[in-house]
Order: sequence, then C-alpha cells, then structure tokens
Amino acid sequence: MKRGLWLIFSIGLLTAGPALADDSGDAAWKQQMEQKIDALTKELENAKLSPSAAPSVVANAPAASPLPISPYSFGPGAGKVYGVDHGLSIGGYGELIYQNFAHTHASSLNGDESEARSAELDLARWVMYFGYRFTDKILFNSELEVEDANSSKSGEVEAEFAFLDFALSKPFGLRVGELLIPVGLTNEYHEPVVFHGVLRPDVEEYLIPTTWHENGAGFYGQTGPLAYRGYVVAALRAAADGSMNQTGFQPDIGLHEGQQEGSRSRAHDLAYVQRVDYVGIPGFMAGGSIYYAGNTGQDDHTPSGMNIGAPLTLWEIHARGEYHGFEARALYALVTIGGVDEINQANHLTGNQSVGQSMWGGYMEVAYNIMNLINPASRQYVSPFFRYERYDTQAAVPSGYSSDPANNRTVYTMGLSYKPITQVVLKTDYQVRDNEAGTGINQFNLGAGYEF
Repeated sequence: MKRGLWLIFSIGLLTAGPALADDSGDAAWKQQMEQKIDALTKELENAKLSPSAAPSVVANAPAASPLPISPYSFGPGAGKVYGVDHGLSIGGYGELIYQNFAHTHASSLNGDESEARSAELDLARWVMYFGYRFTDKILFNSELEVEDANSSKSGEVEAEFAFLDFALSKPFGLRVGELLIPVGLTNEYHEPVVFHGVLRPDVEEYLIPTTWHENGAGFYGQTGPLAYRGYVVAALRAAADGSMNQTGFQPDIGLHEGQQEGSRSRAHDLAYVQRVDYVGIPGFMAGGSIYYAGNTGQDDHTPSGMNIGAPLTLWEIHARGEYHGFEARALYALVTIGGVDEINQANHLTGNQSVGQSMWGGYMEVAYNIMNLINPASRQYVSPFFRYERYDTQAAVPSGYSSDPANNRTVYTMGLSYKPITQVVLKTDYQVRDNEAGTGINQFNLGAGYEF
C-alpha cells in the first residue's frame, strides 16, 4: 500500500513539474519527464497485478511492461521472472528438516506394534529458480531441485518445472513444457515459507502427489475474480517399472510413486487437469480442480499379458484465508481408480496390499500471528498453528483383496512458525499419528527454510 501511494505521489509531482517550470524550459526536459511518468505508471500497474501475499515477486525489480498473467500460479520465488523487464532472473528456496520418532505402543485393535525409527537430520531440498524474459509476452521459467543432499545416496536431482510462457492477452496465455500440476493448496506453493508445519500435509503427499510435475501444455489466465488453469499432460503411470525407478501406485502411499516426473514420460495415455479459483476478496481464495486420465496403464501389461486399463479421476476442493492475523485453510480430495485388480497383478500386490479403488482425505488448519497483538508494525511473524488430517488410501479395494487398517489414518499436528523476516522461517511441531491398526508412530520435527 505504501509503495502504491509513493508511486502515485511521484507521478503527481512529475506531472506538476512542467507547470511549475519556467516557460523557457526546453521540450527535451518535458519529454524526459513524460518517459518517467510512463515508467512509474507501468510499475504501479505491475504492483496491482502481483498477489498481495507475495510482494517479493516484483520488489526492487526494474519497471516492466505488465505481463498479462494470472499471478496465482506460483510462490514468491518461483514467480520472480514475472517482475523483471527483460533478461535473467534467479531465485530459490531450501529447507533443513530434523525428525525424531517416538515408539508408540499398539492400541487394543489388533495388538501389532511398529518398529522404532531412528532420528534423521536431512537437507531435504536445495532449489534454484532460473527464468528468462525474452519480451513483454514471452518468457521461460524453471526450477532445479536437489533432494536429500546427495544423489549417490537417497537423494536425487530433478527439474520440477521448465516451461515457455506465452502471454497472449491480459486474461489468457499459453504454457508448454514441464508443468506443475495445478491441484491442491501446496503443489504450486511448496516453498517452506508459505505453509505451516515442517512437513507438507500427508493428504498432499499421497492423494495429491506433491510436488507433482509433468510434461504437457495448456492455458491459464484470469477473468474478473476467477483465476484458471487447464493443462493436457502425460498421465500418471500405475504399474511399476524398475528400469525407470518407477514403483507405481501403492496401498500405503497412494498415488505418490505413480508420477513420471517428466523423465521420458510414457505418453501413451494423457490426462487433463482443470482448476478454477475465486480470488475476488483480498486475502481469500477458494476453488477446486479435477484431474482425469482415461487410462493410467500407459501400455503396460499384467504378467499374463493383459493390457492394463486403469482410468483415474481425482478431484479436490480447497480454501484458504487470512484476516487480521488469523489464518485458515482446508482441503478435501477424492480419488477413484478402475482396473485395480490388473494394477495389483502388475505390481505383485496380494492380500491386504491392494491399491485402493477409492481414496479420500482432507485436512483443516488454523493459525494466528501473535505479533498482530504484541507489535502489529513488526516485520517478525510468530504463529502457533494446529492441523487435523484424516485420510484413507484403501477406502475400497477389489473383490478378493482386503484393506489394511493401518492405511486409515488420522494425524494431529501442532506447532509454531517463526519468521524473523518474510523470506526466512524456523519451524517446530509435534505430530500425533494414529491409524485403525494402532501402529502409528508420533514424531517431533524441527525445520529451517528460506526463499529468495
């Protein structure tokens, strides 16, 4: 707001300048002033296009011709290229995560007891964003990520998105390349400074396989209060493929390992995803998305040679809002899959280890920035939060299989997020993890993250 007022004030002064100048002032000076007014006007226009929750996208960037995009597709670092007038932009984020696991005793449901897990300290993600703006309407944007620090151990290096953006007009544009799938609250906004909790919500790991990215093309834009994105991409792959380190759909972690991640993605079967959000109220967003693949078999076969036919539909609804220090978000997702018996045969799953024919899950989260009470003018942010999750990756299974009650889960997460500045966060939380088998393991987490 202060930035906008300053720009308006500056434009006013520059406009008044010629009237206050001596009548003998030359035309060149007036032309120079007019150019400055035009540049300031464009900068103000850019500020209006940028999401209020992510001012760092355009902060300190050169004045640019407004790029007609939906500003609701990326987090602050990932959207940095949209705030430069021409050439290269560089951003990034990272997070260090510590997890300590409690050995909980089984409930009386079945007497099972899980093994204890060792504490872990992991450089979970180190990410760089590289973008290049060729013209006022054509740009390239990308994310290169190193996970778990070392690819020779448990880590990996991958491109999470890399695409060309063609902004054809203010409400409409096209994208082609490796794209973030526009589903849920976290997949497109996955920097650690923009969500509570050291770990991402389970529902947005297993039902919505965050960070979910795939090769394809599509459109995006905004009309009035509605922001939208629609892409055609290579579909998920249900079956395992050892040569591609692909394990396919699983009974306990749902769709997570069905991602092809843009690496020589099988494109025998395609998927369509459409998202629409209402963004007409500052600080509030609500909407939904649907992902449909007529088949996720990708021309794979069962051991007996039968072609896998596995149609998949994922839909979700979501909302998030902020008001005077209060924050809330909620999401519900439902997945249905056909041909699960064929997937089970291909992935050698038997008994209670079937892929779910249906999976469902959701969560609700509330938080409050207590600095709003202590010192509203402070740049620091101190927010306790609470999140409730409930999900089941085996809500239904085919005839001849049974569900494992351990996959029907409830997670309570309570913790604190502290930001000394908007781009750096320190987090801590405790998770009470329960399931219908009584084998959940509670855990304590610490995290440090940044974005720029």
